[in-house]
Amino acid sequence: MSRFACVGVAALILGGCFLPPAGNVQDARTVGKGNVRVTGFWSGIDAHRQEGDATADEFGALIGVGGSDRSEIQLRFERLDFRDEDEGYQFISLGPKFGLIEDRLALLVPIGWYLGEDIEWTETLQIHPGLLETFPVNPILEINAAQRLILPFSSNVWMWLNLGLGVGLSTNFDRWAILPEISYSVSLDEKDTDVFSYGVAVVVRTGD
Repeated sequence: MSRFACVGVAALILGGCFLPPAGNVQDARTVGKGNVRVTGFWSGIDAHRQEGDATADEFGALIGVGGSDRSEIQLRFERLDFRDEDEGYQFISLGPKFGLIEDRLALLVPIGWYLGEDIEWTETLQIHPGLLETFPVNPILEINAAQRLILPFSSNVWMWLNLGLGVGLSTNFDRWAILPEISYSVSLDEKDTDVFSYGVAVVVRTGD
């Protein structure tokens, strides 16, 4: 992690250089009242900065519980491990997803924070407003796009703009899907700092 201008996890909050939660790992569907969606995902991350580069693996799970036909509450947990350092940290978020156009356009407004040794989670609180779009191509293929702002409440943590693009593959999108995706995040605070990610999510939906 020191190659990314941080000396150990304890210095992350001082440097502001937490990598953003890069994967979007979902489409624009809401799960439906009383139903549950469980998503497991992995992303590979390549981060670039003038002081040096870093690579990491991001593993996690996203759970959505339907409150109505057009809204749900989502809980996200992920672990980020740097490949060239024996260090990493966790990220948790909780918040609503609203279906603006059924199965085609959704709004996310989760609040999240980082966890790890010597990390004061209250100093890393942030909100991630974002839009998700889904464009059907044929019965087994869709295109997904995402745009998110990562806005910390503390000036010690960087702001990011995240753009994602992927596809959905399934014979029944109301039950399951495989979602390969790529994303690009650029820091709005630190010049010449960006993050590229690539990964895949597996989605399973329960209920009617």
